[in-house]
Amino acid sequence: MRISEDLQILTGFCWRFRLGGLRCLFMIQLSTYWLIWTRKTFADMFKSTVRRRGSNKVAIYYEDQVWTFGALDAYSNRVANHLLKYGFKRGDVLLLFMHSCPSYIGIWLGAAKIGVATGLLNTNLCKGSLINSIKALNARGIVVGSLLNETFEMVREYGEFSLELMWIVDERNSTPEFAISNSTPSKCSWNMALAQASHSDPPPLPRTDNHREHLIYVYTSGTTGFPKPAIITKLRYTLLAIGTRYSFGIKYYDTIYNPLPLYHTAGGICGVGQMLLTGNTIVIRSKFSASQYWSDCIKYKCTVAQYIGEICRYLLSQPARPTDKQHHVWLAFGNGLRQKLWPEFQERFNVKQIGEFYGATESNANIANMDNKCGAVGYVSRIIDGIYPVYIIKIDSITEEPIRDPNTGLCILCGDNEVGQLVARISSRNPSRMFDGYVSRQESERKVIRNVLRKGDMWFASGDLMCCDEYGYIYFVDRLGDTYRWRGENVSTAEVERILDQAVGSLTATVYGVCIPGTEGKAGMAAIALEESKLSPDEEENLISRIHKEFTEHLPPYARPIFLRLCQHLAMTGTFKIRKQEVIRLGFDPCINPGDHVYFLNPQTKLYQRLNQQLFEDINHGKFML
Repeated sequence: MRISEDLQILTGFCWRFRLGGLRCLFMIQLSTYWLIWTRKTFADMFKSTVRRRGSNKVAIYYEDQVWTFGALDAYSNRVANHLLKYGFKRGDVLLLFMHSCPSYIGIWLGAAKIGVATGLLNTNLCKGSLINSIKALNARGIVVGSLLNETFEMVREYGEFSLELMWIVDERNSTPEFAISNSTPSKCSWNMALAQASHSDPPPLPRTDNHREHLIYVYTSGTTGFPKPAIITKLRYTLLAIGTRYSFGIKYYDTIYNPLPLYHTAGGICGVGQMLLTGNTIVIRSKFSASQYWSDCIKYKCTVAQYIGEICRYLLSQPARPTDKQHHVWLAFGNGLRQKLWPEFQERFNVKQIGEFYGATESNANIANMDNKCGAVGYVSRIIDGIYPVYIIKIDSITEEPIRDPNTGLCILCGDNEVGQLVARISSRNPSRMFDGYVSRQESERKVIRNVLRKGDMWFASGDLMCCDEYGYIYFVDRLGDTYRWRGENVSTAEVERILDQAVGSLTATVYGVCIPGTEGKAGMAAIALEESKLSPDEEENLISRIHKEFTEHLPPYARPIFLRLCQHLAMTGTFKIRKQEVIRLGFDPCINPGDHVYFLNPQTKLYQRLNQQLFEDINHGKFML
C-alpha cells in the first residue's frame, strides 16, 4: 500500500514540478547572478528594455493618457536631472506620497537613475502613522501629490521631522506630452521645476560591486509593530519581477491590468516590474473600481490581470454583465484568493489560469502556485528536498515560539497537513536566499530564527501559519503576532491600540482580528475592560463617541476596528499580558457573553451602533459591504 502511495506522489511530482518549475528557479538564479557579474545599475536595466522594445511601444495606459517607453524614459530623465540640480546624490533618500499614476513610476525611476532610493508612502496613512513612516527614513525631500497635499499639511503641523525639500506634483497635468515639453499648464512646484529640467540622460551612475544598494523602500507592518520600511534592492526587485514572470508564463507581449496601489509590492514590483524589466504594456488606475475592472480589460485589450483576494470578492459581488466574459484575460495573478471563491471566479469570468503566490515584502520565503491547484498559495518539492529551502516548523500554540528537539535544540519539521510556521533559509552567498530586511536592524533581527535545521544556520520567520499536503502544495492557515490583514492591507494592532488608549484613558484594552463569513482577511475588533467602572447609558455613549472620533482622525479606513466589545475584565497571563486568544474566541457574537456590549461600525451610517442578533445575522449573511 505504501509503495502505491509513493508512486502516486512521485507521479504527481513529475507532473507538477515539471520543466516550468525548474526553468523558473533557473531563470531567477541566472538573472540575479548576471546582475552581480555585470554590475548593471537599475538605470542600465531599464535602458536595455527601452532599446529592446523600442521607444515608441506603449509602456503605460492610464485613463486617457498613453505613455510610451520613450516618454517614460524622458520624464524620468527630467526627474534625475532636477534632483541633481538640488544636490541629491547616490545614497540619499526621497519620499513619495501620491496616488497611482505614470509620473509616480517616473519619479522613483528617475531617482534610481542617480542612485537615490525612494520611500513609497502608503496613501491611506494619516497623522500619527504617516508621521512615524516619514521619520523612519532619513529623507532629504518629499514629493507630494496635489490630491494628498491637505493630508500632508496636517502632519507637518504636528510632526517632529525635518525635510529640506518639498514639491507638490499635479498628477493630472503630468502627461506624456509634458515629458518632452519645456512648458506645463500646471502651477504646482514639481511640474514647473521639471519643465526647466533636461530630458537628456543624466550622467551615468558608476557601476559598483555593491549589489545590495537600496532601490526603493516599501512600507510594511510585517508581523509586529508600526509600519516600517522594508529594503528593496535592485536584486530583490529583479527577483520578484522575474519570479512572477516565469512562475506564471507571462510573455513580453501580454498587456497587464494593474489596478493595485503602486506603493505595494504586488502592484509596484510584481506588476510594474514586468514593464520596466521585460517591456510589457501595463494599465494602471488611481483607484480600484469593481464596476470598471472588466470594462478596462476589454478597452485596453488586456491578457493578464492582477488581484488581491478582496478584489475577487468585490468582482463576484457585482451584478452579472456581458463584459464578464468579453475580455481576453487568460491569467489572473495575485494573492489572497479564498479557496471557496476560486472556482466561482474562474467559471464566471472565464479566466483559464489563476496564479496565486505568497511572499511578504521583506521576505525571502516566496512561493507560487503554478498549476491552478485550488486554494494553494504555493508548491515546494517534497522529493528533491532542499532544492528550494522553504519549510514549515512546529510552534507552540500558546507562546508562538518554535518547538525544539530536547536533545538537539533544533526545530522540528511539520508532517503532512500539520500546521506550523513557514520559514526560509537565509544565505548571503545565494541572491535568492538573501534577507535584506528593514531599515532598522533591530526590526530585521526579530524576523530571524537561528539553529533551525543545524547549529548556526539562519532562517526567515514568516509569521504565518501554513500547512503542506503530501504532494508539496502549501496552504495558508492564519497569521501570527500582532498583525491581521483587512481590505488587502496589513493592520498593526500596536498602532490601533495606541490610538485606542487615547480614547479610553486608564481602561485596559486590546485589538485583534476576527473572521466574518464570506470575507477575506480579518476585521478589526477592540475589547475594552471596564473593570469596576459602571457606566450609565450616557457615559457609555460618550465613550463610544470618543473612540470613534480618535479612530476617524488618526487611522486610515482599513485600520479602524469594525467591532467593539465592552466587557467587565480581560484575562491576563502570569506576566500581566492580555490573553488575546480568549476574546478572539468570542468573536463578535453579542449573545455569547450577554453581559458584554458589542458595537458594530455600520458602513452606511459610518457610526458605531449596538449589535443585536438581527444585525449579527445580517453581517454573517453578507448584507453589509465591509
